[in-house]
Amino acid sequence: MAASLLHDDKRLKLIGKAKESVAEGDHIKALEIIEDMISVHREEEGSWLLHVEQGQVFVSLAKTTEDPVLKVAYLLAVVACLSEDVKLSGGCAHGLYDLAEHLGSVLFYKKFVDKAKQALSWESKNPLSSMDLRKLQDEKNKGLELLIKKAEFKISVHKTSPLKSCKPKAWESKNSPDPPKDEFNGLRSYWVGLDVKIKRDFMQVSIAKLRSFVEGVHKREGRDALDQILASAEKDRKWTFWMCRTKCSKKFSSAEECKTHLEQQHAADFKPSSEKCMVKRIGKDWARKISAEVWEPVDILAAVNMIKNQLADVKAFTSKSKKNGWSKEWPLAADEERSNLLEEIRLLLVKFCDHQILSCIIRDWVMRIPLEHLVKLEVSRQSLNDSHLAETPQSICFLECHELNQILNLLKTIRCERNDGTELVCKAVDSQLDRTRVKETIDFDEKFSFALLDKRLLKSNKALLDNEGTINVLDPNVHYAKVHAQGDNIISWLVDYSSVDKSFPKPIRKHNLDIWVAVLKAVQFTCRTLETKYAKKKQVLYYEAALTVVGILCMREDERRMNLPEDQWNSYASLLCDKCEERAPGNSLTTIVFLCAVRDVFEQASGPTVDYPDLEDCLDLIRKRKSLSDSIVRKSIDHLKAVVTYKVLRIDSNILLIDNSRIRLLNSLTGLSFFDNRSYMLQLLKPFLLNEIVNMESKSKSDATEADLLRDEEKKSQTKKKKQKTKSIEKTSTSMSSPLDKTVEHEPSVNLKLEEDSIEPEDGRLEISSNTDIQVDASKVDDMQNMPGEDSLSVNLDSMLGGAAARYNPALDITLKALLNINVLNEDLKQNEQPFHEELEEQVPCALQNFFTAVVSGEIKTEGVYSVILSDLLASLEEVLSMSSDAAEVLVYIFEFWHCWRNSEKESLVARLFTLEENERMSCRKCRRKSNYPEQKTGTCRYKDSVLIYMQCAFGNIKFVDILKVIRMEYKMLCDIKTGGCGKTNFVHRIISRCPPIFTIVVQWEKSDTEKEISETTKAMDWEIDISRLYEGLEPNTNYRLVSMSQNMRDVMQVGCDEADEHICIAHEKNRWVSLRHSESLAREVVGNWKSVVRFCGERKVRPEILFYEAARSMT
Repeated sequence: MAASLLHDDKRLKLIGKAKESVAEGDHIKALEIIEDMISVHREEEGSWLLHVEQGQVFVSLAKTTEDPVLKVAYLLAVVACLSEDVKLSGGCAHGLYDLAEHLGSVLFYKKFVDKAKQALSWESKNPLSSMDLRKLQDEKNKGLELLIKKAEFKISVHKTSPLKSCKPKAWESKNSPDPPKDEFNGLRSYWVGLDVKIKRDFMQVSIAKLRSFVEGVHKREGRDALDQILASAEKDRKWTFWMCRTKCSKKFSSAEECKTHLEQQHAADFKPSSEKCMVKRIGKDWARKISAEVWEPVDILAAVNMIKNQLADVKAFTSKSKKNGWSKEWPLAADEERSNLLEEIRLLLVKFCDHQILSCIIRDWVMRIPLEHLVKLEVSRQSLNDSHLAETPQSICFLECHELNQILNLLKTIRCERNDGTELVCKAVDSQLDRTRVKETIDFDEKFSFALLDKRLLKSNKALLDNEGTINVLDPNVHYAKVHAQGDNIISWLVDYSSVDKSFPKPIRKHNLDIWVAVLKAVQFTCRTLETKYAKKKQVLYYEAALTVVGILCMREDERRMNLPEDQWNSYASLLCDKCEERAPGNSLTTIVFLCAVRDVFEQASGPTVDYPDLEDCLDLIRKRKSLSDSIVRKSIDHLKAVVTYKVLRIDSNILLIDNSRIRLLNSLTGLSFFDNRSYMLQLLKPFLLNEIVNMESKSKSDATEADLLRDEEKKSQTKKKKQKTKSIEKTSTSMSSPLDKTVEHEPSVNLKLEEDSIEPEDGRLEISSNTDIQVDASKVDDMQNMPGEDSLSVNLDSMLGGAAARYNPALDITLKALLNINVLNEDLKQNEQPFHEELEEQVPCALQNFFTAVVSGEIKTEGVYSVILSDLLASLEEVLSMSSDAAEVLVYIFEFWHCWRNSEKESLVARLFTLEENERMSCRKCRRKSNYPEQKTGTCRYKDSVLIYMQCAFGNIKFVDILKVIRMEYKMLCDIKTGGCGKTNFVHRIISRCPPIFTIVVQWEKSDTEKEISETTKAMDWEIDISRLYEGLEPNTNYRLVSMSQNMRDVMQVGCDEADEHICIAHEKNRWVSLRHSESLAREVVGNWKSVVRFCGERKVRPEILFYEAARSMT
């Protein structure tokens, strides 16, 4: 296998692909590849290489996760992967040490020491061939030996004082799934004001509309996934099922079926081959008897007399209490010491029952002590059976303090808990399941054409948990008829994505695959630990059997001695030594264990040791002690029997403790196998419904605004008629011209136009609408009219007009700065420095020629030059610009102005760099008719800030470009009936064949946006977008960036406007963001990284208006 892995191109590519996926952060894909390979090649030689790769995936996951509880699951999975083969013992040892440190677990320190020693032993027996590699291996081994010393020290410290626990605390995501409540106050108010019928209708979701929406967002892949979910819902009438995430991908209708599959097919359980070794828990009947009563000491002598002399009465009252197990007819003793010991024993046994670690063998051992005690008091076995004392824990109350202490001492050595990380793994799983658990019902109408939302959402967003996921077929009119819509909780539900799978439409197998495989590995690792424990128990049972044989041989010798004189007796030692000599040639397992048992007896060992020694060495040691006295041999046998019995009892409780971990992990794994299709449905329903209600609110606002405008127009029309009537009367009464009229006549070059409808009496100002946007107080006009002559008035007006011409337009200034910070624009200007033929040069304004010449030469950066050029450009644009403060409008004027910068051989600068040539195509879903529309050219894409916030909250962690895509989906077209269509509304597909070097986005802001709304909108933006997600006809990953990665290049991010209408450019210079302000200041304020930009925009109330993205290819 190792050779084939290294030489099989197909397998090498798969492993390489898995490694690439890890490097890209796609651990799910890597696990999918490797887990599939392991399932096929598990039994082949060299499959350990795949376990190494899988372990590396979990190492990466452990490093990247922010959740310290989840990290334990990944670390446990690393250990599980690397424990598959002895060759990986070194890596496994390091994983165990990490776990021990992370949990403060003595258990894992001990496991580490064992595994590290195994690794050192294996490497000493399998040295590497290369000298250099051996040196590296020696260095690693020294490091491992140092860790062994540290671990052993911590284990020894634990015996006197517990280790400091490093158990991780519960982790909460910094990114709350709930968007701030006040961002949706507008929607909440709108919902509350809706008619109850509209609210009830809103709960009925059209499947046809939902399907169209999904197709628009997720394309055909999403639509097909939705159709599969709906088909499954209609067929099974249930949302929920269980699915194995391995390659088999089997589905189950119940948790038990899934659990059985995992146990039988994926090594999630272990049972020993011998029934004798199998550990069994006590039943519910015994657990109930143990915890039923307060244990009180029985007067032993009086009770024994009752059994001997009044057996019929005893049988009668014990039979009545047989079910409960306790009888109040037994005589009690006032013995405080025994009462205290009994209470301690009862509490421990109850605790063991609660933790499910009380095995049948421990119960039997405990019960054997009082029965043997009563036999010593000359109570017959039959009487004990008749009294039912063998069937109740009350028999323990017959014991004296010595026997009670014997029981208590053993019970105190049994641990109830095991610090193996299971608790934390289960906590991580529970947290994961809690976040994705669906509470609301989703039902359907009879035709499955409408999804019916949980009617409780109209009253409360705290619906009861619905784990069943049953689908009901209902009549919507009857279902919602008596529901009273109260409050705005449904808005909170729409924007709550805690129970939504945000990765639709990925295959179900990939859902939680990382933690699913980690928990599966933890279960399998626990099963291997169980296997090791059972193997140890089997070994101890062999040893116990050997000790029993040793004891029987000694007993037979005692029997033989009864008929022989003392000089013919054999000592126990010589007898056992001869028996070893007889059995040694067999060299079987039973022989080896027998020799080990005899050796331990002769050495008076404190406990059993089965180390599979060299038989000849073992025999030599036994021969040397052949003269050992019988008393020593008998004492040693009794001691070892007691130690072995206790050892078996403790092993059994440990096995149950480990099995408890296996059961808990398996339950968690089964829980992770559970899937609720409603989590996918909600991922589609919530944004769809939020989009619907946002559109409803927008339409409502639009209708209200339109109505207000109509009323205002009517008022203005009436006011205008009144003014015209008044003016007509004034002209009739006098023929004298005003000085202002004369000025207009004498200065035609100024081109002032007095518009009657600009007079606003309420304001007290006379507003003159002109290309220079002059506003003159009415009082000043009166002063002009009282001036003595036309000349002085003309001079005054000249002064005013000169000031206007010199006025500064911040929107123009900052927009130009933003454009000049685009690298590809600067490069294009340099490459086309002489763009004109003589016949075209006259058509280009001098100010524009000077501007571009200064850009190419670099003089634009000289202090003072830019201000002069800006003033000239403002004068050239004055006729259309009219002092506009809207950056978007200014950009349009700039593009129109720049269109003349071209030659006969090339397109204009604007067409070349900024223009997006877009084709629209509509394919009717109903009649399948296709329509193509004329090509459109545009320089910018416009979006509202409020919609950006809504969409970001609706789609959770959706990318900025996908938010833009969803917003644009609202643009639909009718299948034109006039040209043979059916009249159905359809989504429009946008196609471009050429990518512009610069992609421009304009964000339209509300005037009332808060600091939080500005910050949230900026957060929604991305520094890199893939416009192939917006347009068809492009290669995937057609990326555009806000930031240039080259240190010497500048690339503008945005033009923004603050509260005082001061325009700011935030640009990227030398790997940092800076803000640039008006032309007279050359200073730059350092903003910092992207997070600082978000904070800066929020705190300064800077609204990003224009975003310039540069093609990533041109930047590199």
